[in-house]
Amino acid sequence: MATNVSERIHTLQDVLDALSQQASAATSDPDIEPREDMGEALYLAGQLAAIAKTSSTVSAMIADLWATNTGDSA
Repeated sequence: MATNVSERIHTLQDVLDALSQQASAATSDPDIEPREDMGEALYLAGQLAAIAKTSSTVSAMIADLWATNTGDSA
């Protein structure tokens, strides 16, 4: 079971890494002028909010798996 949990944790860590790369890519364009490009700025804010929420969920999943693997679950 520990191997399976360890593999799942590594897979979820890969997902977190991919989300981090997406966030970096989304913010790599410094030419956005929020007052002029309101639609684009709003879309970017939505993207970053979704990435943050998903990252939080995946981090919680990793923590739960780690607790199960180490016997620290409540």
